[in-house]
Parts: sequence; C-alpha cells; structure tokens
Amino acid sequence: MDKKDTCKCKCVNKCIKKCINPPTYTELAVPVPIPNGVPKLPSFVYFDIDNRFTAKQRQRIKDAISWTMLVWAIHMNQRRNPDPSAFTLTECSDFYATRNLQPVWYKGPPISNGLEATNLAMDQFTQLIRDNGFRRASPAKIKYHIPFPITSSTIRGETASRQTRVPLSFVINPTQLDRVDIGNITLSGSMFHAWLHRAGWTHPKTTSYFIFECPYCFMRGNQRKSPAIFDAAVSRLFD
Repeated sequence: MDKKDTCKCKCVNKCIKKCINPPTYTELAVPVPIPNGVPKLPSFVYFDIDNRFTAKQRQRIKDAISWTMLVWAIHMNQRRNPDPSAFTLTECSDFYATRNLQPVWYKGPPISNGLEATNLAMDQFTQLIRDNGFRRASPAKIKYHIPFPITSSTIRGETASRQTRVPLSFVINPTQLDRVDIGNITLSGSMFHAWLHRAGWTHPKTTSYFIFECPYCFMRGNQRKSPAIFDAAVSRLFD
C-alpha cells in the first residue's frame, strides 16, 4: 500500500469511528458581567461543550470566555464613564489598528480608525451575548479537535457573515489548553480573537489589522508594544 492509500485508509477509519462514536456534549453556563448603561442583558451565555475535554480544560475555556466578556464590560463602562488616567482598549486599538476595520456584514459609513472599530466590535459582542443568552441563535458548540501539526491551532471561530443570531461556536485544540507556557491572558487573547471572527472581522492576522491588534492590546494590558516581542510570535496563537 502506497502513502496515498495509507492516508485514505486513515481518513476512512476516522470517519467510521466518528459515526459509530459521535461526540457528546454538556451545557456550560458562563455568567455575564453587567456593565452600566447596557440594558436587556442575559444572566448567562451558554455553550454545548464536548465531553472529551477534561475538567481542567473546561475550566480554562470557561475562564477565557469570562475574561473576554470582562474586557467587553470594562470597555462599555469606560465608554460611558471615561477615565483619562486609564489605558483603554479603544486608545490602544486606535493607535495600532489601521486596516480591515469593518466586519464583513457592515453596510454603514466607512469605519476610519481603530476607535470606531473597537466601539463597533464591542457593540457586536453585546449582540452576540444577547442572541446567545436569550436563545435567539442556534446553540453554541465548543468542539474538540487535535490538528496536525499539533500546535497549529488554538481556538478557531469562523468569520460570521451576518450581524444577528450568530451562534458563538468554536473549535478548540485541547493540547494547547494543557501547555503551561500559554498563560490565562494569552489564552483569553486567543478566545477574544475568535469572538472577533464570530463578530464578522477577518484576517490577515498581522500588524496593523484590527483582528490582530485589538486582542493583542488586551493581552498587553493596552500598553505599547515591546520591541523584544515580535508580532509574528503572537499571531501564531490566533486562528
């Protein structure tokens, strides 16, 4: 049997195994932080999570979702009650993000800077949270997948083409969850990047593009970039 036939057999066997033993899911509820001045929010967002994730992996996923929503809530609070002394996500994104500022579904006036893009993204996070928490969107699934190469993916969210009723579904590599060198903030940055995909933003995931710069700002506490850390090293953790 040549290499091509061997690969074909492996794929067939994998498909058969999936059909015989399909993955099972359990609902995961994550509390929603409630920022000032944002009405009609659910108490929780909900995910059907693959039961192959360990308890520790599930907790890391839950923490990353919580961090992502906390960034959203802090932004909404700061937007309504500006603090000149605070380093904000808006200011950091406005400084670094200059390209691909609009989601694919957007039909309004052109978004011209990172400030406008960040405000639009956080408004869309509000929409995602409402549609999920009030069960308007299809159930969100967190799928288990080990890619090849094994570290080639962390948290993947497909780019949504519409504004409403978008399920907050992701594909997560369990191997990355077990890495001690990927801290909670870094993992949450990857989750934040995946949420931006579900909000409608696209790649490239590189310097000056909003979908890269905005989550990277969060990962640095909205501080200026360090010349010792190359953007390419960060982008490898974004799908």
